[in-house]
Amino acid sequence: MGLFDRFSRTFDKYGYDLDGYDKEGYDKKGYDKNGYDRDGFNEKGYDKNGFNKKGFNKHGFDKKGYDKNGYKDGYDEDGFDSRGYDRDGFNKNGYNKKGYDKDGYDSRGFFIDGIHIETKTSFDKEGFNKKGYDENGYNQDGFNKNGYNKDGFNKKGFDENGFDIDGYDKEGYNKDGFNKDGYDENGFDIDGYDESGFDKKGYDLDRYDENGFDINGYDKEGYDHLGYDKEGYNQEGYNKFNKKKDEVFND
Repeated sequence: MGLFDRFSRTFDKYGYDLDGYDKEGYDKKGYDKNGYDRDGFNEKGYDKNGFNKKGFNKHGFDKKGYDKNGYKDGYDEDGFDSRGYDRDGFNKNGYNKKGYDKDGYDSRGFFIDGIHIETKTSFDKEGFNKKGYDENGYNQDGFNKNGYNKDGFNKKGFDENGFDIDGYDKEGYNKDGFNKDGYDENGFDIDGYDESGFDKKGYDLDRYDENGFDINGYDKEGYDHLGYDKEGYNQEGYNKFNKKKDEVFND
């Protein structure tokens, strides 16, 4: 297109010339004659150098050759792999996977053979060995390799049998199966009564139920739930036929 053509371009009512481009040089889809949009990306989302908006090419690498996770040949820009180790096998703190530096010492100053760099013994200045235990077998928190302190309790306060210093397990029951209030998991004390004073069958110490009746159905006064005694008479001396004993006898 010559100079005259550029100034003599005509546009339709939608603003496009005969070639389908607007005054800024973009078609209806928003691409110029080279196939790039206003941001410089083609239909596939890549710029003229072959990188997308996130800076990666079609193979998934950025301009420096790093992938989406930030690694090139398995290492990041600082030279560490996904597990945090460099090509020589050491992490950012200078220790390998086994926890030793290039000279063979761990972070606490112990050599591979267990001898401390300063004390020249199996214990450091604080009195702990390579595994973190003192001469009595306890770590700095006061627990042995099994997780119990000198008193025989673990971090949660229970001994090897599962009981705390007061003799109760995590559910709150002692070795006999009773809680601090003296009741078992079913709610009964050592004598077999619940907190209301009734046994498993529903009778109190005097052998009466919650309604005040014994196993035969009579209350402490000797009357059943209808108000009659064993002979069938109420407190007024009448039976269910409204007759007294002498009347029944005379009949």
